[in-house]
Amino acid sequence: MEAVVLYLIYFAAAWSIAYLIVKWRWRKSIENSKNFGIYPFFIIVKSEKMVRVFDKLVSFNRRLWKILSNIGILVALGLSMFAVFYLADNLKTYLLTPQEVGVANIVIPIIIGVTIRIEHLPYLLLAFMIVLVTHEGMHGLVARLEKIKIKSTGFFLAFIFPGGFVEPEEEDFKNASTLSKLRVAAAGSFANLLVGLLVVLMFLTLFTPSISGVIVLETTEDSLIKPYDVVYSVNGYPLNPETLFQNITIRDKIVIETSSGNYTYHISKPVTIQLAHILREAGIIRIDYFRPTVLKLSDPGLEYSFFRSLWWVQLISFGVAIFNMLPIKILDGHLFYMSLIQSKIKNSKILKILDNMLTITCTGLLISNIVFTYKTFGFFQL
Repeated sequence: MEAVVLYLIYFAAAWSIAYLIVKWRWRKSIENSKNFGIYPFFIIVKSEKMVRVFDKLVSFNRRLWKILSNIGILVALGLSMFAVFYLADNLKTYLLTPQEVGVANIVIPIIIGVTIRIEHLPYLLLAFMIVLVTHEGMHGLVARLEKIKIKSTGFFLAFIFPGGFVEPEEEDFKNASTLSKLRVAAAGSFANLLVGLLVVLMFLTLFTPSISGVIVLETTEDSLIKPYDVVYSVNGYPLNPETLFQNITIRDKIVIETSSGNYTYHISKPVTIQLAHILREAGIIRIDYFRPTVLKLSDPGLEYSFFRSLWWVQLISFGVAIFNMLPIKILDGHLFYMSLIQSKIKNSKILKILDNMLTITCTGLLISNIVFTYKTFGFFQL
């Protein structure tokens, strides 16, 4: 935790120094550049080269891309309906049957250092990079498939968060057919869903189906067991979700089997105690369940990091795929539904009313779920 905070401080300092140097040394060039911009803690690079890449990919098999983009429309429609139903049903559970509320009902925004512990930052950076690049890349591919011009594509770095974007020609998009607009609007979430499903497949094929102990994430300074050691068993009792809070009787000694060897502790008299409490007495502060890979990597810490990286990628992928299709302004779901509605209704006043109603209703659902989550569970961080 402290190391990550120090890293952020050093990174902020390096950002500030780099910004001042670049602005002082190349100020005129930057001001005259259309493809490069640097601001405090934000840098953006635009390019038209990716457009040619999109064109080459699309020309490889236009029929296949058409089929996929049509499937994307159906998937996006399903995702948006699921998102609204989930939020409404979740809110009903909080209001009418609060005794049934559990972990599955939690809805929180992703804010580093506030709702998400800062130690997850490396995993989140990787997840956001993969999700944003594939999301925007698919938007670009389908836009070119529909012969919608793209002004530029590019990458940005907002402090430490990388991302990508595709900038279509507004007039071209506005004049495109309704079906073309729907394909483009649906493409990003469809890509995110595919990435999430691919990661789930990787979980099923690369990791063993059963938990093989707990991995140590934090210990006291005097603990013999160190971070990223795996604890397999205590006195022969394997550690897993079913046994961790189980009571066992200790007569004369405690033997903790770990990936770095066995640790023996002698006691003066018999005692009945939880396995989790034994770990705390051994100086272990925080743990997570450990599922090894079938690749049999020699370092448990590396296996755990691989698992966590994939876990965050699938979480962010599915999260963006679903909630991005809510008909809320700035989200793709808004573009999707307004493109559909505009094809049937031409009256601008009615369109504006419907637009605001969709945004207000869905925003209200989302905020209500977040409020009830923290009201029920109190403040917590993932």
